[in-house]
Amino acid sequence: MVTSSSHAAPSPAVAGSARTERKHAQILASARTLFMAGGFDTTSVDAIARHAGVSKATVYGHFADKDALLLALVEADCRSMGEQLWIRDGRPIDLERDLRQIARRFLAMFLDGRGLAMHRLVMSCASRYPAIAEAFMTAGPDRCEAEVAAFLRAAEAQGLIDVPNARLAAMQFLTLIQGRLPLTWALSMKAPSEAVYRAQIEGGIKVFIAAYGRTGAGPKRRTGAVSTSAARRPLGTPVRRP
Repeated sequence: MVTSSSHAAPSPAVAGSARTERKHAQILASARTLFMAGGFDTTSVDAIARHAGVSKATVYGHFADKDALLLALVEADCRSMGEQLWIRDGRPIDLERDLRQIARRFLAMFLDGRGLAMHRLVMSCASRYPAIAEAFMTAGPDRCEAEVAAFLRAAEAQGLIDVPNARLAAMQFLTLIQGRLPLTWALSMKAPSEAVYRAQIEGGIKVFIAAYGRTGAGPKRRTGAVSTSAARRPLGTPVRRP
């Protein structure tokens, strides 16, 4: 009787697919190394092929041209860099705790050597290759803002904040907690100290909660309301007190 074995050799089709995936990954890894070390314009397809240990024809078999290779690299790296900013775990939201966790996860993507190098590469190519900029925005900032906006809507549903425009509030929060940290590191090649990093996050959270936080479970605060007597009183008129 013939029995199947878990250690049987893979079929030629499966083996061929695995080899194709390995070569694809090799080419992407080599392109990443060379693009980030020497720039996109100065790196040739020949150099990528040599670095990857494949033929130039193999590179073109996977990617139509160097532009397509760069686009694939940006998309792949943006998907793989950083974890999801907010994960629904069923627990009630603790606003400060969860905003702090979101902030640390977000900044970890910027304050990482690979993330910084990718950001520089995209900035150097974006004006000439709009598809690169669009792919970066979709997989990076747009995704992050959408995840934070989902968190803010959930926090609002629990009565913790008032956010008339969750997507705008998400963008404002991420801007507050990153400040100039990514720019400073990009220019100086030095990561911020832990004290600076922590102060940026805590300050951003404090400002954000001051703007959107609710002080109680009552109705939303009315802003801009002026009493009738105050509205009619001329500027500079002293207020009579009993």
